[in-house]
Amino acid sequence: MTEAGIAIRAIGLCKAYHCYKHPVDALLELVMRRQRHDRFIALDNVNLEVRQGEIIGILGRNGAGKSTLLKLIAGTLERSSGDLDVHGRITAILELGTGFHMDYTGRENIYMGGLCLGMSRCEIDEKLEDIIQFSELSDFIDRPFKTYSTGMQARLTFSTATSIDPDIMIVDEALSVGDARFQLKCFNRLQQMRERQTTILLVSHDTNTITSLCDRAMILESGRVYAEGNPKRISVAYQNLLFGSSKTKKDMLIERAGDLKNSGIDKDPDSNTENAQPDKKNSKQPRNGTVVSSETKLRYGSGEARLLDWGLLNDQGNDCNVITSGTACRLYMILRIMADLDDMSVGFAIKDRRGSVLWGVTNITQKYPPYQARSGETLTIVADCTMWLADGDYFVTLGVAHLDGGDKIDFVEDAIEFKIIGTSGIFTTSIINLQTNFRIMDGNAIKIKK
Repeated sequence: MTEAGIAIRAIGLCKAYHCYKHPVDALLELVMRRQRHDRFIALDNVNLEVRQGEIIGILGRNGAGKSTLLKLIAGTLERSSGDLDVHGRITAILELGTGFHMDYTGRENIYMGGLCLGMSRCEIDEKLEDIIQFSELSDFIDRPFKTYSTGMQARLTFSTATSIDPDIMIVDEALSVGDARFQLKCFNRLQQMRERQTTILLVSHDTNTITSLCDRAMILESGRVYAEGNPKRISVAYQNLLFGSSKTKKDMLIERAGDLKNSGIDKDPDSNTENAQPDKKNSKQPRNGTVVSSETKLRYGSGEARLLDWGLLNDQGNDCNVITSGTACRLYMILRIMADLDDMSVGFAIKDRRGSVLWGVTNITQKYPPYQARSGETLTIVADCTMWLADGDYFVTLGVAHLDGGDKIDFVEDAIEFKIIGTSGIFTTSIINLQTNFRIMDGNAIKIKK
């Protein structure tokens, strides 16, 4: 008996495929009763529990098992073993144009897609105009689906799939297609569904989408659950999985500690403890360049360069973690080059508490060419800015990477935590102040260029 409030529960879920080198091998295996296939495990012992109304983000590299998991939950694929309980009406966008026929018109495909989703023809008749209006395809709705662009196909697919008010909505990377304006409409539609307590499973490679929209997140890797939990922490772990060293995190941290010890850099005595709070005012030692807790900071990279120090300075030039909104400040990091680098990109990014990137700067965005650095050099990188942020807590991720391919060299997630104290009257519900010159003037004061 499934616990009340549970929309999806999977226990030991597995999916395996038999892979044959030649088509005839399947017949020979049946006749000769001798195995002639390789067994590929797409999903291996996955446990998942999703409560009603939750939005769960699923991250993972290509081939990790994300689509397989969604297809099992949607019922379009048979599981090999394990238990799976799904409660509620499901609609799924598993791939572009799901249930649509390329030779049918957009209008005909709405009916066919709606019927595949379990709607009656009367229900589709009632929703038809709303679907067309949401997709913004009224001028093309009676043209063949194959003449639609990829973005137009995504619009009609999403509009149809979200029109039935499902209990469970499954979206597999469909939001990455289409223009920015329609993507915003999709996000607003998902937010409306969330308010109606619709359970949503969302696959995306965009960590900003995961952190801003989801209640929880998980990473699949090689068919197994690699990590799950808070979207912000999971997004950081995913970046480490993509760009970090191929070594295990434990090996990386142990090696990092050894490198710092051998380099002659003094460590803060409390830097290895999970709750360490180094005193920035009284120390110019590398406060963060040591083993750090995965719950607070995550550090990864190839090691071709090493961050020795970093911090945030106020307008008096002092290390700080509290800044008044609208005042000048400086972000800095000190970098030691361990190997020759010809395509170095280095920079800072400010994130909010959910992990969404609010601002970022690199030498590339500032129109500098890729930096060439030589082994043995020590570089200081600074970014001077006016901190126009609203009241709240913020985090700075910083580091250095290869421009070609984006492989991380040394990156520290949430390296700096700071608080903004706002000045009254500057912000309403906004996060960022653009220091706008806002005026109301008589007459037509705008010159129109001819």
